[in-house]
Amino acid sequence: MGGLLATGILVNFLDRTALSVASSSIADDFGLDLGQLGVVLSAFTWSYCLVQLPAGLLVDLLGVSRLTRIAAALWSVAGLLTAVAGGVGPLIAARLLLGVAEGPSMVGASKATAAWFPLSERGTATAMFDGATKLANMVAFPVLAFVMSEWGWRAGFVFTAVVSALFTAVWWWGYRDPSAYRSLRPAERAFILEGGARDADRGGARQFRPALRSGRIWLLSCGFACYGYTINIVLTWMPEFLQREFHVRLLQSGFYAMIPWAVATVAELLVGGLLVDRLVRRGRVAWTVRRTVLTCGLALGATIGAAGSAGSPAMAVVWMSLSLAGLAIAAPVAWGLPGLLAPPGTVGAVSGLMNFLNTAATAGGVLLTGWLAQATGSFATPFLFAVAVLAVGVALYWAALRQAAVADAGPARQPLRV
Repeated sequence: MGGLLATGILVNFLDRTALSVASSSIADDFGLDLGQLGVVLSAFTWSYCLVQLPAGLLVDLLGVSRLTRIAAALWSVAGLLTAVAGGVGPLIAARLLLGVAEGPSMVGASKATAAWFPLSERGTATAMFDGATKLANMVAFPVLAFVMSEWGWRAGFVFTAVVSALFTAVWWWGYRDPSAYRSLRPAERAFILEGGARDADRGGARQFRPALRSGRIWLLSCGFACYGYTINIVLTWMPEFLQREFHVRLLQSGFYAMIPWAVATVAELLVGGLLVDRLVRRGRVAWTVRRTVLTCGLALGATIGAAGSAGSPAMAVVWMSLSLAGLAIAAPVAWGLPGLLAPPGTVGAVSGLMNFLNTAATAGGVLLTGWLAQATGSFATPFLFAVAVLAVGVALYWAALRQAAVADAGPARQPLRV
């Protein structure tokens, strides 16, 4: 199940990344400057942001399996519409549809991970699906750059549409909640539930109200927005940054961009996942471990500030690799928090709130980065601004996860002592 969730997120982010890889070609075709290109690049995040809260509630009401079946089919439709877009308007419309379709993806993965995995395996399981976002970028940039270099940018979106259709079929056949999975042995089900998993944890708007009144939930959500702001401006603008600042070709920028995401994938699995679980199993205070890894990872992410003033593409890649490694280490801890702190029946909804603020910050960040780069003539200023955003994120998470705040964590308190 962990592998299936990770595959879905990998396909998801392959779809998203395609426009970043094609950005220069699309700008040339449609005569767009950096500010206008920023509008096109951010279109996905507008609809993706708006559907996060309803997607989280629907995940809690309908379950991950049914909602993802519908959503995954729409990924393929959105890819095909992008491939045949004849202008900026249809292109933006296709990206808006993709944002709606992919709205339940990350919140659904968070919900499914809380349902399938005990606390002692939660870090690794979360690192698997969130690490797939980094792996997707590592794979997507060179693969899509090759496809688009050989057959044009439209062929890249046909490719992602086919991959999405294949995943839809696999998901329809393979995913069930533990309570509905007939082949799950009783001993395995008991191990999952006794370890703190939240199988069949359904809820709705009424259960979400206590979460909305929780100051800790808002601190976590705002802290996650600071993380998302930074990692998504790197995701969106890295190919364009390398091409404009260092005049590298499309295919070459794809291979350059692959390196930081490869480093991030390994760092997330080894540190944010396996190491965190190992420390918790050895008896370390779980919240101390999570708080330390999360805040130190965000602090390391601030090295993005040095990338904007790098003297060569190689040095820019080094700084971006360090930054993305830190952000990747923090990510599975951040995504695991709804499954630990959310009131009963609201894991999906709290994840949706987190991702709503994250995506709102992303939408603003993509636009602001394009505007600042256009106004200043380089990416140094927007990357330095991202450092300030991360500093705010560290302060928010430190306040939310201090020992006194976690001591009254409500329904998640009991399983956290396992």
